[in-house]
Amino acid sequence: RHKSTAESSGECNKTMRRSTLFWGLLLGSALIIAAVYVRGASAADAAPAEGDEEATLRYDMKEDKVPLKTDDNVEQREERAMSHDGYSVEERNMMLAQAEKFSFQAEVTKLMDILINSLYSNREVFLRELISNGSDALDKLRFLALTRPDLLGEGELSKLDIRVKANPEAGTLEITDKGVGMTKDELIKNLGTIAQSGTTEFLNNFVKGETDSAMLIGKFGVGFYSAFLVADVVTVTTKSNDDADQWVWKSTASGSFTITKDPHGNTIGRGTKITLLLKDDAREYLEPAELKTLLKKFSEYINFPIYLWASHTEERAVPEEEAEEVVLDDTEKEEPVVSDEGEGEEEGPEVEKALRTETETVWDWELTNEAKPLWLRPAKEIQPEEYNTFYHSMTKDMEDPLMYTHFTAEGETEFKALLFVPKTAPSDVWSADPKAVVNFIKLYVHRVFITGDFLDIVPSYLRFIRGIVDSDDLPLNVAREQIQKSKILDAIKKKLVRKSIAMFQELFKEDSAKYKEFFVQYGTFIKMGAIEDNKNRERLLKLLLFHSSKSGELVSLEQYVERMKGDQEEIYLIAGPSMESVSKSPLLERLVKNDYEVLYLVDPIDEYLVSSVNKFDKYKFTNIAKDGVKLNLGDEEKEKEQREELLELSAYLQGLLSANVEKVVPSAKLTSSPAVLVSSSYGYTANMERLMKAQAFSQTPNLHGWKPKKVMEINPEHPIIKEMKRRLAADKEDPSLKSTAMLLYRTALLSGGYTVEDPAEFASMLNNILAQNLNVEVPAPEERLPEETAKEEKNEL
Repeated sequence: RHKSTAESSGECNKTMRRSTLFWGLLLGSALIIAAVYVRGASAADAAPAEGDEEATLRYDMKEDKVPLKTDDNVEQREERAMSHDGYSVEERNMMLAQAEKFSFQAEVTKLMDILINSLYSNREVFLRELISNGSDALDKLRFLALTRPDLLGEGELSKLDIRVKANPEAGTLEITDKGVGMTKDELIKNLGTIAQSGTTEFLNNFVKGETDSAMLIGKFGVGFYSAFLVADVVTVTTKSNDDADQWVWKSTASGSFTITKDPHGNTIGRGTKITLLLKDDAREYLEPAELKTLLKKFSEYINFPIYLWASHTEERAVPEEEAEEVVLDDTEKEEPVVSDEGEGEEEGPEVEKALRTETETVWDWELTNEAKPLWLRPAKEIQPEEYNTFYHSMTKDMEDPLMYTHFTAEGETEFKALLFVPKTAPSDVWSADPKAVVNFIKLYVHRVFITGDFLDIVPSYLRFIRGIVDSDDLPLNVAREQIQKSKILDAIKKKLVRKSIAMFQELFKEDSAKYKEFFVQYGTFIKMGAIEDNKNRERLLKLLLFHSSKSGELVSLEQYVERMKGDQEEIYLIAGPSMESVSKSPLLERLVKNDYEVLYLVDPIDEYLVSSVNKFDKYKFTNIAKDGVKLNLGDEEKEKEQREELLELSAYLQGLLSANVEKVVPSAKLTSSPAVLVSSSYGYTANMERLMKAQAFSQTPNLHGWKPKKVMEINPEHPIIKEMKRRLAADKEDPSLKSTAMLLYRTALLSGGYTVEDPAEFASMLNNILAQNLNVEVPAPEERLPEETAKEEKNEL
């Protein structure tokens, strides 16, 4: 019984535990279900409403995956991407579909090859040609606007200019003008034919007679095609007042071109924009500095403003990012601020923010042709200061010009010229290289630079002149790089020379001091002109100045002739290396004593000059350093007696010196010197020999073994000559005669301006004379061994 009760109690406890576990599991399941429900409700509440713009989180991870792919809009964006000429791929495709294709006229391929590869020797001229064409278009518009002002338009469109812009990223260069532009038909006609010139046709249509306005327009033919020298692709966008549409012309110089309507519509208003896609080897023309140099070189005086898209730096003050606080001192403090309530509240020290200077690069349109063509204005309206300013800008010379002339030539040809003479001769003017003086005189046609080769414009002896010549009717070859040989060019050269000489003559008459300043700088060139220019020789000879024995000032040939003595029939002169040497020459002694004036030729070119010219007016040039000079200075009977008395001594000296002296004659020029050597009538003077030896690669006058002999003149009145005559009469074998004669010959060489042939022997003779005067013996020269002599000769070789 007790056992049954215990068993019953155990069963009961087991049942209770099972029941507790069941309810526990049931409660746990209920809590889990409730948590899931609450979480789902919270997620639902947090989800955005339908139509919300923010992105939503997707919880359904069982949907199909979408593989990675290119954005659907990329192709559309590429379609809209801009090309080098400003058109998108989409627009280019549309233009290509609508474009009309044309072929250049017959033999165009060959002609284009000539244009690009042969006709132009310097490809930088492409910019000159395109700027000139733009200037032509502007000239046409301005001419038409004289009767139809509405063609100019309003606002920015009415401002006639040319703009040049480079785009290094795209590799393009744009030249835009606001000229007349072209219609579709004009594009086909003007740019489809190599030899077609729109300007020439314009003149034929609108000008039946030559007028000033029409002559402003250039005639430049095929210059447009020079663009292909530097460009692979040329695009021309143009709009004319006579056409409602804007057209695009494009070519690669392959023998054809296309024309299509511009999908952008009218973007330039009026005019023409040329876009060049430059070749890889022409990218230097994308540099603003290079473009500016070329624009100033070729188009500085174009009649319309030329703007270049270029950068410059500007400085501006900006606050420091971490500026130090600067406390103002008591003298800089402000008074206390009084509030509306009437109470003054003194503020603390004021803080001044520190500033720093920052350099900023700014891109803008820069005017490149600020210089104005001064020569186009009447000379009477221009002040001297304006001429000086123009000269400084043209030559970059800091000094004012010494003189200038401004004139307009009419007649056989018409041109305007403005010529200057620098105050100081440019250093490169003496160069033998013709390229050294390029651009001294610039030739323009309609204000467009053509050439700076002065030899085509003025002769070489005027190479120091600087200036500008502007012709309206000078014929040019197709490339405008070389001037065609013509009578017009000869007429221009002739008038330039005459005007230049007239400028010198005017200064010579009006301001002798200033002219002498000019002659010191450029006298050599005037002398060259007297030698070379036969047509203007007489005019140039009157401009020459020389030093003379009578005056310390320079004198002209006319002044010399006016001061000549009544019985004088020749112009006496002597040449030498310097004023000092010629003024001390023994050849002057008798002439100066008898008040005859002698010109001093100390310029190396002087002796060439008198040899070429021979005379001035009716008076012959006579060089007193030559034999045969007839001077009417004394009694002829007395001179005849002296010659007879010196016959024996003259024959002795001539026999002794026969190797070097042609003859020995009494002198009519010497008074205080015993003897002097002069050249024969057709030989080289001492000065000429010196010049010839000084020339590079020159030979001495001993050409082909011929050695010119000198003429020895002896002074019959000199004591040395009289004593030699006496000793010769007493004893012809007197040993002192030979040594005296040899020493006399060498001193005569020196006094005549020649060099002693054997200085060592001459020095030995002088040493012997010194020893005799001092009554001492001179040791004999040491004899050298034959081996030493041979060794020295070998070293000399």
